[in-house]
Amino acid sequence: MSNDLGIDRSGNNNSWTVNNMTLAADQMLDSPTNNFCTMNPISQNVNATLSEGNLKQTGGSTLHGGREGTIGLPATGKWYWEVYIVSTDSGRGQGVGVGKSIYRDVNDWGNYTDGMFYMGSEEKFDGSYVSYGANHVAGGIIGVAWNSDDTELTFYYNNSTQGDITSFGSWINSDTLVPIMLGRDVVWVANFGQDSSFAGNTTAQGNQDSNGIGDFYYTPPSGFLALCTANLDTPAVIPSEHFNAMLYTGNNSQPRTITGVGFQPDFVWIKNRAVTWGHALWDVLRGGGVDKGLIANGTNSEATSSTNATWGYLSGFDADGFTVNSTGSFPYYTNYTNHMISWNWKAGGSGSANTDGDMAETVTVSANVDAGFSIVTYTGDGSTATVGHGLSKAPEMVIVKKRSDTSDWAVLANNDATDYMELNLASASTDDPSYWNDTLPTTSVFTVGTSGDVNTDDETYVAYCFHSVDGYSKVGSYTGNGDADGTFVYTGFKVSYVMAHVVVGGWGWSIYDNARNSYNQMDKTLQTTSSVEGTSGGELDFLSNGFKWRDSTDDGVNNGDDVYIYLAFAETPFKYSNAK
Repeated sequence: MSNDLGIDRSGNNNSWTVNNMTLAADQMLDSPTNNFCTMNPISQNVNATLSEGNLKQTGGSTLHGGREGTIGLPATGKWYWEVYIVSTDSGRGQGVGVGKSIYRDVNDWGNYTDGMFYMGSEEKFDGSYVSYGANHVAGGIIGVAWNSDDTELTFYYNNSTQGDITSFGSWINSDTLVPIMLGRDVVWVANFGQDSSFAGNTTAQGNQDSNGIGDFYYTPPSGFLALCTANLDTPAVIPSEHFNAMLYTGNNSQPRTITGVGFQPDFVWIKNRAVTWGHALWDVLRGGGVDKGLIANGTNSEATSSTNATWGYLSGFDADGFTVNSTGSFPYYTNYTNHMISWNWKAGGSGSANTDGDMAETVTVSANVDAGFSIVTYTGDGSTATVGHGLSKAPEMVIVKKRSDTSDWAVLANNDATDYMELNLASASTDDPSYWNDTLPTTSVFTVGTSGDVNTDDETYVAYCFHSVDGYSKVGSYTGNGDADGTFVYTGFKVSYVMAHVVVGGWGWSIYDNARNSYNQMDKTLQTTSSVEGTSGGELDFLSNGFKWRDSTDDGVNNGDDVYIYLAFAETPFKYSNAK
């Protein structure tokens, strides 16, 4: 880092005059190729003010109010950051620690029960108070060392360990953990490696992590790293090679090849945005052609030739897209003279037999193991059975449709196999063991019960299976806050697509994407229960690390205290992303 702020190094003499700034307190180590964690100004709508580049947090009157970090703690590795105490409150009114990324309408982290916190009262807390550590005093520095590999948390006070913590509450099983600072009438300044002067409160010390990165007051413990993008693992999946949302304009030509997807898709979902016609789906296992389409907002079996004569079909999966066609004059659903959207996924090509489950003799799977997505076809036997899905992890969302007869679309999600939801209806999550036999998917199979929607003897079915992949996809849930400054949802990547549904029902599955919405705030939505693109029903921002509802108290996406299921895909992994 240069000691000369404002100096133009290009030789063009475009230097700036520096006013009221110093190198030690005002110049950060962030660069276009490495960004450090800060406290997130949009993660919590609480009385806790951020300043100094979102590193200084001034608590208000809310006892448990606080903020979470902008970078989630990776599932592997060792991570370190520091917090300077500018001023304190009375003991139990303040805490620094690790917890799950969450929005609480009561503006707290469940009275601290959603994390482990080092309190100012010489105690630790994650549901009960236990004696721990030194008292917090203004001018003190708290070090936080989180070991993801061993699930171990150590707090330091003025570089002296306060003891290792290895026992935690149920929150530890959350899929996203974040740094958290809480407190009423307390002032903290965080340092994730960008400023060991803590905004000029101390003299910078210049210590670095084990990768030679950062500016810490104290040397991080051996092997522990700054929470910054340069230290994040290189993602295994390049999003644009596995998912793409693409616009095209219909021209009533047939056949017509649509290009620009960027890969050969195995699952294509097409919607005419302008008119009240259906969501049309094709996949590589059922094949393109006149008898292979399914309608996501209906109960139809695979479409017949006579039906296709009025709405068109997909006749081929191509190297950079797909071909649409029609047996009649007007391919309404696929290439009529309107604005079209296609959502495209890569699975595993033509597929192969899978012998993992009870229905092994009838199961074919096309699996993209790296991207956590598979297409499964099987023939029901009418009794509770398991079906192989071909992935390396348990699916977090499974969508099943009967192909050979009419049925609703059954959805398993929210880590709840006691209930089912319906893709084609605005229904609530419903308790019924006949769908999934109250059994969650495993790393090899998912379970179907005796409901006709998932398992009638001799009927054929298709299932679409998804699990989260770091930097590429996320299956999860969030709680609405019923506020125009809506819930923020951390995904760990820059979002390109979100499909969300309220568990209590009353609304369909709302779909947003970066093809139809090229800038924030995004208001163009499609629902699986209605067929015209609308601009009401919730607005949101796609961000570098997740998405946030804006100007929306809509019941369908952000009603207060309602739980929502979502499926999201990335435009860019967080390691390389920037804001929209």
